[in-house]
Amino acid sequence: MNTLRIAVAALVLTAFSAAIAQQPTVSPAQPAGPSLAATMQFLQTKLNEQGKMNWTTHYHDSADNTNWIYQFTFEAGKVVANASACTIAYHYTIVRDGVQISDSDASFNLHDVQDVTLITGDERQNKNDVAAGHPTWNAKVDPPVFDLIVRGQEKAEFYFFFFDGDTANRVSKAMGHAAELCGGSRGSF
Repeated sequence: MNTLRIAVAALVLTAFSAAIAQQPTVSPAQPAGPSLAATMQFLQTKLNEQGKMNWTTHYHDSADNTNWIYQFTFEAGKVVANASACTIAYHYTIVRDGVQISDSDASFNLHDVQDVTLITGDERQNKNDVAAGHPTWNAKVDPPVFDLIVRGQEKAEFYFFFFDGDTANRVSKAMGHAAELCGGSRGSF
């Protein structure tokens, strides 16, 4: 009787082990779309293609009916999108009315991305003015500019600008895809 119990127990264990061995292993789902390497190469190429950009921001203050303008030049270059490190590094300059206000290197890790947003230059400037306590100011960017904003941890923001809306949209989607592949967030685009 004991031998029969041991034999039945051994059969049950063998059947149970075989059933477990046949269970497929579940790995985290990867987002559909191009590989990280292809996406990063696309980002590097498109970001470097933008070159030097010039635009004028026209302001109007409805509180006192005044108008003014600022002339801007922005250039991001030397963009390196490193797929193995999940980083994007670049150099940028900003000039306002002929005065250089920034000449810096920047980089971010796509794992730390919490949001990728694409908005117009008008929207960005008007939101910033309201946040700065100027709700009566209205900005109009000419020619129209599309702003790609990559937000990281601790309120870090990284900006890229485009004149072409289709390119801006494609780069925005690619940036979100790369962030997702690296463990960050796609964001709100």
